[in-house]
Amino acid sequence: MKKYFIGIDSDGTAFDSMTIKHRKAFIPEMLKVWHLEEYSDKVFEICEYINLYSPTRGIDRFSGLKVTFDSFKAAGIPVPDYSAIDGFLRDAGKLSNATLTAYLEQHDDAFLQDVLVWSKNADVVFQQEVESLMPFKMVKTALEKAFPSADIAVISSASMQSLESDWKKDALLDCVSQVYGQEFGNKKAQLKAATDGKYQDGCKLMIGDAKGDHEAAESANAWFYPMIPGREEQSWQELYDKYLDIYLGGNFTTAVQDELLDKFYSAIKG
Repeated sequence: MKKYFIGIDSDGTAFDSMTIKHRKAFIPEMLKVWHLEEYSDKVFEICEYINLYSPTRGIDRFSGLKVTFDSFKAAGIPVPDYSAIDGFLRDAGKLSNATLTAYLEQHDDAFLQDVLVWSKNADVVFQQEVESLMPFKMVKTALEKAFPSADIAVISSASMQSLESDWKKDALLDCVSQVYGQEFGNKKAQLKAATDGKYQDGCKLMIGDAKGDHEAAESANAWFYPMIPGREEQSWQELYDKYLDIYLGGNFTTAVQDELLDKFYSAIKG
């Protein structure tokens, strides 16, 4: 085990896949499953705001679906009875296709059956869309710089299957100690598993592109380095040129953190 730890989100952070995921997979499949084609423009507007351009960017698909249907209802878009999702979000623990399948064995519900179809179909479409998608150009270079001094883990709400496929690209796994996906729980649980009792204060860093990534970092008493949505290449370059040296040199301070957070929240304030 090394002195320092770095956790890295995948979609939207290491890979330019957030927009693709929602515009090409999750939203079109939502239109099909719940027959919302008549409201397509408004559905895209609401979904993109929730998942890409607001503080809820990066929310997991199941919690995000609850927020989305609340917004549909408020906007006058007809929706089915989706109240059963509250029980799943409350009781399932780890949120994944597998836990939803298990939950349905005990709590059969038409809406949740549709949720499972939507989630699985979107995963298939998404993997087809990103099959040839490479990471941001500075990701491998930055990881190679950090790897001699830091244990590096993927921290993501994506499935393990998709993560292992994506992170094989550009030999990124050569610089990764551990991969955590949705099967390990939410990002807070993943960071706890990866770091609890292993690293001193000031020696943990989470890299991400969403408020949820920042909150996960805070839960693990870790610093947070944000990828600014729309300026990811620049963010990776600055990480390589400046902030890795600051962090691995033991000079990451509250003042540095506040400066980064100001830039980040200005970009996603909605």
